[in-house]
Amino acid sequence: MNSQDTGKNIIIAGVGGQGILLFSTILSNFYMDHGYELKISDVIGLGQRGGGVESHFRYSRKPVLSPFIKAGDVDYVISFEQTETLRFLHCLKDDGVIFTSTYELTSSTVNTGLQKDMPESKTAIIERSAKKVFAIDPTEHKSLDFDISKMMNIVMLGFYAEFRGYAHDDMLRIIKESVPKRFIEGNLKAYELGTTLSGADFAAE
Repeated sequence: MNSQDTGKNIIIAGVGGQGILLFSTILSNFYMDHGYELKISDVIGLGQRGGGVESHFRYSRKPVLSPFIKAGDVDYVISFEQTETLRFLHCLKDDGVIFTSTYELTSSTVNTGLQKDMPESKTAIIERSAKKVFAIDPTEHKSLDFDISKMMNIVMLGFYAEFRGYAHDDMLRIIKESVPKRFIEGNLKAYELGTTLSGADFAAE
């Protein structure tokens, strides 16, 4: 890891069933293995019913006093559902980075016609809201080896790790230690897809 990395503030967001807590667990083990102090606050709410789930994730070389991140202090928003991404745009620093899935869980009020959806594309709003936005469309990257809709968390983990220049061997070891044995192969392939997509994005810049 970069020895000059003194720490970052990250919001991890999505809806119930997308593996936000697993993502947070793997990332926390990675940072602890590298000697960082951590403070994490998970807000689950009605996550089991498809409601919003968020994790305030702070790592630092110095003691972290509060687990909560103030609006305007977020370095990275990592989100697996784009409506949840919109909720945290105001939290980003001016040079903050967004990693998001274009997946959208339409609310029941919109589905039943009680409320109108936003007239503009959520993806378009997100893409102009920060200097760096990386959006992954799960419909464009379907795999026979795993269900990307159920493993977007690990795909995004691979993307993030490649973006940060992290040692993949360390992250892969932690993934193997964190998921049931029967799911290891699919998770490793999902992680590999994330690193590939990240590399392709940088090559296109």
